[in-house]
Amino acid sequence: MLALLMLSAAASLQTGNRPLDRVVLTDGTRLEGRVVHENEARLVLRQGSRERVLDRAEIQSADSRLAAWREALDRWNRLDREDATRIADIGTFAQRLGLPEEARVFALRAIAVDPDNAVARDLLGHEKKGKDWTFREGTRRWTWKERVEKAAAWRDGWTLETTHWVLRTNLPLLAATNAILDLENVYAIFYAELAPVVGAYHLDAPMRAQIHADTASFPEGSGSRGFYDREARLLAVGAAPELDRGLVVHEAVHQLLAENAYHARGAKGAISPWLDEGLADWFRAVIAGPPGRFAFQPEGLDSRHVRAHAHARERYKLSRVLTFDSGDFHASSRQDLKYAQAYTFVHFLMSGDGGRYRARFDDFLRSAWSGKGSSTDLEAALGAKVDAIEKAWTAWVLERAK
Repeated sequence: MLALLMLSAAASLQTGNRPLDRVVLTDGTRLEGRVVHENEARLVLRQGSRERVLDRAEIQSADSRLAAWREALDRWNRLDREDATRIADIGTFAQRLGLPEEARVFALRAIAVDPDNAVARDLLGHEKKGKDWTFREGTRRWTWKERVEKAAAWRDGWTLETTHWVLRTNLPLLAATNAILDLENVYAIFYAELAPVVGAYHLDAPMRAQIHADTASFPEGSGSRGFYDREARLLAVGAAPELDRGLVVHEAVHQLLAENAYHARGAKGAISPWLDEGLADWFRAVIAGPPGRFAFQPEGLDSRHVRAHAHARERYKLSRVLTFDSGDFHASSRQDLKYAQAYTFVHFLMSGDGGRYRARFDDFLRSAWSGKGSSTDLEAALGAKVDAIEKAWTAWVLERAK
């Protein structure tokens, strides 16, 4: 399976070069690179392997893909109805901001709603020939009807790109564009909620994802409907008979955790399996919304997991949960309870008892990011032994299962 994943992932990255960001300093110095962090106080410009931290006071102007991406995504999320003209206008806006990849996605989404939208067709370079639209892809010219029919087969499916993702899929076009916009919103929510805690910078290259509309094309041997392969650096989700958007969130968070805590840090981060699975399901519970417009809903609670934990005949001790390995979560024996307890523990630490543990849990997350993610490190961060933590956690779960 790995060889297939690596081949598919490599094929997905034929996306061309992206223009560098430009920063002009107050002394007239002009810098190029990729802005990977910015706030009111400072900006971080990545230039190759070097990261240059700049105070806002020394910056005259900055044109960055990161800022443009935020503007385009915000405009999309504020759209209050399915209107092809307004969607195409967002595509034009993205093109003007220097986001040709997003411009194409929004144009495709507009024609998924209204196939004859002239603005979207113009953005895509399509030409009207008789009753159909035509365009060139690779070495041949297609009619739009032919291309849509071909896209149902995995080998001829859609390849969609945005700032942070390259998605290959054979979903219908509307569902395909919704899926990649969902992924962008997962990225935005992850960075808003977790990146400031651990000091993670934005990624400077898109991640690889696949969503398979048929079972035949889904990689064999995965043993599930979705997974993230850390070695191949690829997310894959099966969408037959339908797409589970919550599963997309779960696997995307695995990918974001790996890219930030592992790959971006030279494999130094220590994200234990309980934390990896617990955070993935925590984000799954607090991210919801209409297709393409995922939003953060902090009060979200996975009551199914809470009930499974509370009503289990024999729960796992916290000391055991903290030592689960990845194989434990993949094993069929009591799998639901393992996921449930990992989730409820993370939820308890994130927002349980009015958030009283959150600051200390944030300390632990920073510790894990630096490579210290053991149960001993957790006890040190929380200022309590595992047995005492377990009592408070169990009481919290039982109270919410009533």
